Amino acid sequence: MIRSATVIRRSSEPNPPEQFQQWLDRVARPIEFATRDAFAHLYTVKNLNRFVSSQVMQALSSRVYPRAIEAALLQLRALFLEDQQRLPAESQQRRLQEAMVILGALRKAVHDPARAWQEPEPIAVCEPAKNDTLLHAWWEQPIRFAKGVGPKRTALLQRLGIETVEDALWTLPWRYEDRSIMTPIGQLVPGVQASICGTIVRSEAKRARSRRLTILDIVVEDNTGRLQAVFFNQPFLESLFTVGTSVMLTGRMVAGAQGWVAMRMEVAQYEVVGAEAEAPLHVGRIVPVYHETKGWTSRQMRVLVKGLLDAHAAAAREVLPV
Repeated sequence: MIRSATVIRRSSEPNPPEQFQQWLDRVARPIEFATRDAFAHLYTVKNLNRFVSSQVMQALSSRVYPRAIEAALLQLRALFLEDQQRLPAESQQRRLQEAMVILGALRKAVHDPARAWQEPEPIAVCEPAKNDTLLHAWWEQPIRFAKGVGPKRTALLQRLGIETVEDALWTLPWRYEDRSIMTPIGQLVPGVQASICGTIVRSEAKRARSRRLTILDIVVEDNTGRLQAVFFNQPFLESLFTVGTSVMLTGRMVAGAQGWVAMRMEVAQYEVVGAEAEAPLHVGRIVPVYHETKGWTSRQMRVLVKGLLDAHAAAAREVLPV
């Protein structure tokens, strides 16, 4: 079956320099205000990353720009992809300085339209004067500014000796578990550690009256059988484990009251899978297992390390000879 596609047409005519100058003034206004008086207004400007990113994407979607202009606009947007509140003050100042340099280069292009709007050569954006006091190398950034960490989790990571991004990346797993082999439900036996993949056919949440206990009871099915799995005191899973959801589970098999006929799994790890889901991180692969502390699990460590690698791997310098 061939699906229809929506084609977005953008004007190929050059944007008049006057209109582009107006756009530049609108984008530059909050950036210039934040840098005024030695960054005295740095924390006055809110949601700057969202504003700049949306303005750049709106400009790029409205028409086709020469490669020189488009490259500079994308470079400007890349500076504001990370949440401002998560960056230390020095990094915010450095980012604003680089943005001012890019805006200056774009303004220069407006005043020389015959060259910038017709030639495909990239605009030369000079780096601002390097000032070690204004920028931490990415691996030296405090771990509290990493995505999903914050002050409370920073204290937990400090128990494991993790203070910076570099510390987190050098925290190596103490062992690995092979969760890559999926066992058909019909071949499971009590007492074994196994991984299965199936679809949820029943999901029921219960709350005990006598004590503060929540129970989520699910039944997972594949083409060989059904399996019961129970989760205690994890109410957030109720909205995640709905009927029809495909999941991968890893845990130990235990016999029920009727022996092998009514087995259930004591789930250690889970993963939701689907067409739009990311590659599995906790199940369905060889999984790194990290040392834990109260309040910080190996699962959380895997998420943290993956996020750091996604954010900084491209900037890491290769040290091995090639």
